[in-house]
Amino acid sequence: MALTKVVLLCIQNKKQLTITHDQIYKHFSQYGQIEKILIFEKTQIWKVFLETKNKETAQNLIKQCNNNILNMDNSLRMQLYPSNLENVTFSDSNSAGKDYSKSKEKRDSYNSTDDEQTSVGSQGEQNPNGNSTKSYQQQNIQQSIYQYQQHLQQRLYEQQVLQMRLQTQSLDLQVPDYVNTIVSAQWVDQFVQLGKLLQSQYLLQYQLIDNYINYIKQESANALSEIHNQQRQQQLQQQLQINNTLNQIYHVEQEEKSRVIVAKSFDDSVTTIDMLYNIFSIYGNIDKMVYQKDKSTLLVEYHLQKCADQCIEKLNNVVFQGQTLQITYSILQEITFLDELEELGLVEKTFYEERFIGSEATNRYKPKNSFVAASPNDTIFLMNLSDELLNIESIQPLLETEFVDYKFYEDPKQKHSCALKFKTVDDAMYFLAKNHGKVMADRKILMTFSKKPM
Repeated sequence: MALTKVVLLCIQNKKQLTITHDQIYKHFSQYGQIEKILIFEKTQIWKVFLETKNKETAQNLIKQCNNNILNMDNSLRMQLYPSNLENVTFSDSNSAGKDYSKSKEKRDSYNSTDDEQTSVGSQGEQNPNGNSTKSYQQQNIQQSIYQYQQHLQQRLYEQQVLQMRLQTQSLDLQVPDYVNTIVSAQWVDQFVQLGKLLQSQYLLQYQLIDNYINYIKQESANALSEIHNQQRQQQLQQQLQINNTLNQIYHVEQEEKSRVIVAKSFDDSVTTIDMLYNIFSIYGNIDKMVYQKDKSTLLVEYHLQKCADQCIEKLNNVVFQGQTLQITYSILQEITFLDELEELGLVEKTFYEERFIGSEATNRYKPKNSFVAASPNDTIFLMNLSDELLNIESIQPLLETEFVDYKFYEDPKQKHSCALKFKTVDDAMYFLAKNHGKVMADRKILMTFSKKPM
């Protein structure tokens, strides 16, 4: 993942304590300039985006603050990870973000205790140098709406004045009877014609103003609709970027249980996802796997929670190909592949990634079967052997390392088995990883660790 000036902060918060933007700012501003803070998830793991001054500051935060605690509280342990967000943006109604980049007063505002109501306004809170083109467009539209509103108020006032004039003119056209008796009929007719002419002019002007008012209302509604569409697109884009960031950070860990486990420390020069499947599937049926070779990290999503528990219990701290495996629960509850986001151009293609999707055909165990797999040991148990494989010479082609002892078991149902004892547990694991599922003499050979080592 390319390093940007935005850092993803994960805070373990089992006690669900209230954490403010200013508390976070106060802690991290000691290590570099913090521009913006966005708290986008508040669960047992709080997730926060920190926008720093530059990439160097972001790198320094990750180096200096990873695994620190917040507010001297041991229950608030923090982990920091690189993000591929170029900058952090807020919607107008977003109270989860706070901008510290505008003034000295804002950068020192951590003395405040009530910052959860702070939101970024549409006019005064934005930084023109850091905003996208969409932000500028939104500000222009908002300015247009303001102008529409000013025009509308003026035209409504003019409309009211005309309405009063029309009403007055209608009264004037009603010539009293006593006037008819003292003036000539020609004068009365001219008076009425003049009144009608004025009334027609007022009506025409009234109609023009009414049409303009309707136009202003429609344009204002269109502008508001465009702003809402931009906000929805911005929120969708931001959520996609957040999901992408979380899905790519496969090595984030937590103490809470999950069906997804994270395993580290593999020799990526020789280890493939097929070899890892052969080992990790011993402890349960697997739905998905992602192997990031450049990080020597494997993500495994088991079908059942108890399978993930068993894997960690049996495989953690075991030596495989000279590397001590480190296995923990992942912060993710399920694995999400990134193909769709890659097609949209929202994330960079990961070239050193191998993927696996499980099915009934790949499952080692039937869904209702209850099993307890053995811990890694120096004895491998081979099953489903045919009559032709009931001798060590037939199995010899599979052996790349020297074995110590062996024993064949004949099954009345013609599915024979064999136990092979190796010099070390590491040798036994490598043999199983390379050869489980291979077909010999028309039989698929199944392998696991023996529950009774020789």
